[in-house]
Parts: sequence; structure tokens; C-alpha cells
Amino acid sequence: MTRRVISVAITDGDGENMMSNSTSRFFEGLLLGGILGAIVGVLFAPKSGREMRKHLADSSDEIRKTASTGISDMKDRTEQALQDFQSKSDTVLKQATRQFEETRDQLSTKIQEMRSTGGKPITADSEPEAAQHM
Repeated sequence: MTRRVISVAITDGDGENMMSNSTSRFFEGLLLGGILGAIVGVLFAPKSGREMRKHLADSSDEIRKTASTGISDMKDRTEQALQDFQSKSDTVLKQATRQFEETRDQLSTKIQEMRSTGGKPITADSEPEAAQHM
């Protein structure tokens, strides 16, 4: 007897998992457990054809509801993760922009100082020549 396991993974365009491995494994187990439970229940339940069909319909409805709830939960968590990512990326972008502007201003100031001293570099322990001649 060959056993097959069907695995579903939600990925982004680059093929990277968007869910944690444990969450994915949980829902795989939940789906597989529901299917196997329904099959075992059908095989071992001494019911008439009509009762069996009703039981199968009820079981499939239950599995559908469970899967729907799981998908809804995954959607909510994915949306929250996306919002968190956007918020963090905005913060990082603002910090990088601020750091870039500070560095640009510092370089601009140093260039102006070098131009005013005739191209000689200014170090922290030396003063510009203009200040020394005052």
C-alpha cells in the first residue's frame, strides 16, 4: 500500500515560504487527519447506505469548514505580517534617508572648508588657516 501526502505551500514570487514551517505542517496535519478520520470512520462504522451518505456529507462539511477557518486564519496572519513588514521597511527607509542626508551635509561642509583653505584637508585637531590668522 502506497501512502501519499499532499503538501500545499503559499509562496511569494521568488518561491520563498510566506508561512512558518510549523504553521504549514500544522495545517497539513489537520487536513490529512480530517481526511483519514473520515475514511476510517466510513470503513469501521456499521451503518446503512443512507446513514453512511449522510455521515460522509456531514464529515465533508466539517472538513470544508475546518479548512476554510484555517485559510482565513492564514490570510489574517499574512495580512498582519505584510503590514508589519511595510511599517518596518518605512522606518528603515526613513532612518537610511536621514543618515544619508546627514552624511551628505557633513561632506558638503568639509568640501566647503577645504575650498576655503585652498584645498588643504582640515582635521579635528587643526583649525582652518583663516581662523589662525585672526
